[in-house]
Amino acid sequence: MPLTQNPIVEWPKELHHLLAGIQIATGGDGKRYGHIDIDIDPETLFLLNDFEARVRHRQVRLRPAGSAGCLVGEMNALVGLGAAADPSHHVSRIRISFHDLLDDDGIDRSSHG
Repeated sequence: MPLTQNPIVEWPKELHHLLAGIQIATGGDGKRYGHIDIDIDPETLFLLNDFEARVRHRQVRLRPAGSAGCLVGEMNALVGLGAAADPSHHVSRIRISFHDLLDDDGIDRSSHG
């Protein structure tokens, strides 16, 4: 999908902590992908599902903690992985993942032009 079709959507600041420790790897085809498995509470799960629906088939800008750079890629559907390790505080364990990750300079070009 060309970058000019839809503006890039920023990963929500209130959800940044969910991506702490995201694992970025390169597949056999040379494309980068990333994922993280986390326990999640009901409210945050709702927010993630809402965000996922809004960004379907659009690129998402990630600003990984401890990194000066940004990444842009498409978010995959959330995957339920079963019960949370601590069911008193979390409803389940999920995987947040992204594909076709590219380096990005973090500049919002939709408002510059």
